[in-house]
Amino acid sequence: VVIGTMNNAGTVLMTIADMSVIEAEVEVDETDIPSVRFGQTAKITIDAMPGKTFTAKVTEIGNSPIQAVGPQAAAQATNFKVVLTLDGEIPEVRPGFTCTAEITTATRENTLAVPIQATTVREVVVDDKEQIVRDPVTPGKPRRGAAPPGELKPGQARKELEGVFVVKDGKAQFETVKTGIAGEKFFEVLSGLKEGDQVIVGPFSSVRELRDGAAVKTEAATRFGAGPPR
Repeated sequence: VVIGTMNNAGTVLMTIADMSVIEAEVEVDETDIPSVRFGQTAKITIDAMPGKTFTAKVTEIGNSPIQAVGPQAAAQATNFKVVLTLDGEIPEVRPGFTCTAEITTATRENTLAVPIQATTVREVVVDDKEQIVRDPVTPGKPRRGAAPPGELKPGQARKELEGVFVVKDGKAQFETVKTGIAGEKFFEVLSGLKEGDQVIVGPFSSVRELRDGAAVKTEAATRFGAGPPR
């Protein structure tokens, strides 16, 4: 270096990657980031290596959201960076590969669960003991949504509650449930149902329009056993 002269930045000849430790950087939505903890396990699939799944652990969680750029930045979802360290060496992996990760934030073994498409929200009338007040059943006619019209009696209140429709005596009966953790297909049920109850499952629009007390026909009962919620 000669004093008084301007030196240009050097040209990069090569980049040497240390593949003894492989890390994957993934983006996690703001609604899920509170459940992510250090040391949690994850399953990673790499687009360039179809059919293979790799295990990893959470080793870094971003404290600040990823800053989006461009004219649509304000409309984009808020994500946080999470770093996953893969277990062992994988010679086939190259820097820059695209991957997808599934982080296990909680598990339950031998728990009661219902399909996500079985759950719905209904406005109901409850008494001072938080029990649903149901309309009297007229033969051949369903109840009117488990929320009787007219003025409320002392101690009663209208609430929107989450629940499922259970088959009882050939009719659909809305039962409130308290759910726990959620998986891709199932909700954990903490209270409101017991093992052996028959719940009604169907498209969202069908379950939404189903009325309390409507007659139903059971064609085949399916026992759901696809594994615990995660």
